[in-house]
Amino acid sequence: MTNILDKVSKASIYLLVFLLPLFFLPWTTNVLDFNKQALLIFLVFVSLGCWLLKSLTQGKISLNRNIFNLPVIIYLLILGLASLFSAYKYGSFWGLPLSISSCFLTIFAFVLLYFLIINVFVPSESIKNKKSNGTGEQGIFGLLIVLIISGFLATLFGVCQIFGKIPLSHNTIGTANSLAVFIVCLLPLVLSILFTSKRLIKFLMAIIGLLMLGLMFLVNFWVAWILLLIGSAALLIFGIAKKDIFSGAKINLLIVLLILGLFFGIFRIQIPFLQDIPLEVAPSQSASFNIARDTLKSDMPGSLMFGSGPGTFVYDYSQFKSETINQTAFWGVRFGSGSSDILDKLASTGILGLLSFLGILGIFAWLALKSLVRKKQDVLGLGIFSAWLTVVAGIMLYPSNISLGFLFWIFTAIFIALHSREIKTWEIKPSSFASIGISFLFLFILISGTGILILTGQRYAAEIRYRQGIEAFQKGNNLIAANNLFKAVSFINGKQDNYWRDIAQIKLFRISEELQKPDVSTEIITPLVSDAINAAKRATDVAPNNVANWTIRGFVYRQITGLVEGVDEWAITSYEKAIILEPTNPYIYTELGRVYLERDDVEKAREQFQKALELKSDYAPAHFQIAAIYIKQGKQDEAIEKMKTATASARLDTGLMFQLGVLYYQEEMFDEAKTEFEKAVSLQENYSNARYFLGLVYDKQGNKTGAIAQFEKIRELNPYNEEVKKILANLKGGKKALKGIEKEVAPIEKKPEEQLEK
Repeated sequence: MTNILDKVSKASIYLLVFLLPLFFLPWTTNVLDFNKQALLIFLVFVSLGCWLLKSLTQGKISLNRNIFNLPVIIYLLILGLASLFSAYKYGSFWGLPLSISSCFLTIFAFVLLYFLIINVFVPSESIKNKKSNGTGEQGIFGLLIVLIISGFLATLFGVCQIFGKIPLSHNTIGTANSLAVFIVCLLPLVLSILFTSKRLIKFLMAIIGLLMLGLMFLVNFWVAWILLLIGSAALLIFGIAKKDIFSGAKINLLIVLLILGLFFGIFRIQIPFLQDIPLEVAPSQSASFNIARDTLKSDMPGSLMFGSGPGTFVYDYSQFKSETINQTAFWGVRFGSGSSDILDKLASTGILGLLSFLGILGIFAWLALKSLVRKKQDVLGLGIFSAWLTVVAGIMLYPSNISLGFLFWIFTAIFIALHSREIKTWEIKPSSFASIGISFLFLFILISGTGILILTGQRYAAEIRYRQGIEAFQKGNNLIAANNLFKAVSFINGKQDNYWRDIAQIKLFRISEELQKPDVSTEIITPLVSDAINAAKRATDVAPNNVANWTIRGFVYRQITGLVEGVDEWAITSYEKAIILEPTNPYIYTELGRVYLERDDVEKAREQFQKALELKSDYAPAHFQIAAIYIKQGKQDEAIEKMKTATASARLDTGLMFQLGVLYYQEEMFDEAKTEFEKAVSLQENYSNARYFLGLVYDKQGNKTGAIAQFEKIRELNPYNEEVKKILANLKGGKKALKGIEKEVAPIEKKPEEQLEK
């Protein structure tokens, strides 16, 4: 039984090391990190349970008591406190819908993995004699080989995905840049094994290294080249310092890699004729630092010491981003991470979180350097340390994901397991204090682990239902979408705010569908309105510091104005709260102005629109709403001028083109109207409203053939529209298009989309 438990415990770790870089499933909205987290939790707890049960069966427990355990435990405790003080405690603990890689549960699982590796991969002889007979090293070497093979397969998958052989928008790690960062962290390890192995393994390491280097050329990401420079320099410096450790050919290879990192990383040399890699955008280092600094200075309880909470950088970005971002194409994106993981830690875990993590780095570096200096021919240890150093540099220069975080803890654990064997064994005698304590600890971990696994399974089921709901919504099945989302909410006791936001919006679509029916039933409308209000309110109750929840709540209230008395006041309150959480967002000011405009408070509305334009001078929706004010005041010329400004600010916005064309049409400026409608149709071929007015303009100008062509196309798109059939009959009969048809020009209406989250 002891041997079986030991093998299962080790096999779980081997399986995790192999699968995690490759693992993803298409059943959830987050196909990568969410699934990797579930795999990590499951296999870590399986390994932990078997290891504890093996210790009970043996009647003794052995622990690696090296000094490095202390900073790891301190860091985990501070992370737990940061989660308790978090702006969104549920998200900081579980991750989703925030950053999964930096949440408490993921780091907790990584720390458990660290303790398992340093305690499971220890031969029995070393426990007695405080020295190894080699089997421990063989097990750890096997872990490294499995990790490299997994990295090789991830690289192969990434190359196929880049060349379009795999029809996915992602590889197994994430973006092409994150894959390049991941594999370059493995390269020092590949090189160290290449330098020390014989024949078959040497050949395999050479092939794997060449493929990884080829992908780096293919992606050509400057951060990855900088990391190659750092990893190669670490191997080279130690190789030269420790005489006879590397031959001349090996040193020459390291120099070549160092030069490649220098040219492509420092000088940013571009390589022609490469595949187009999607642009990856993130806040700059200075912007990320400023956001972290302002977060620590905020009046949120515990923000200086513990930050805003693990994974909550998106909240910090919304509240403290600079106005200058509004002048870029990314003004409408809410970034979930900064330019580097280390700056994210400063913002989300505060001074104590950052210092405790830096303590881990500093103590590990001290222990590693001391060990490498003491051992003369430790090429494998040097490779692991160089790989670890490369990962740390990546943390400083690039935002992390769960695969990159996994490398950090794996390299840390393996180096400690190889070089720090301070083993202490306790006998577990029947009815002894140690036996009772170990039994209690085992039961506590077993119950806690089982609870976490059950809750993780519920969250996984919720995510599956959520994805099904979103897919149903995209297909127009709003009723099925709402049912799936409500089931998703029930699995997690309503703790996830994005579920409630989407339920509120789906209910709004259902309300819109019912209002368009000839016989509007209050028995159907009333519960839909109630559901929309309740869902929007639940989102803000669950995560009151998320600006997206307040903007959706305000939008819901504004949309049901006229159906519920006094709801406009609720909308104003919601948008004012949103402005506190994101004061530089012109969208919120514009939406607030629309509420005032619908209340006929023109001056307050204009004030909000002007604030939006002060933040973003080319913000087309604000220009559009000011044009709407001119229309209400009967100032058509001013309205047209404002609409021209709006369309100039958003040259591809077919909705604005259409509305400007309508204004020209109303003023009988048919040539100008025709120009706008034709531009709209050329950009959006199936834009029925634009074709409708373009057909009317052609009719006004005597172009019956052109008018008939437009309405024929509209009939194809709307085969059951009786009005279109009557217009076609008029045109083909030589009559005016609207002869005998009372047509009211559609009111101007334009709603910008809510901001994206990245």
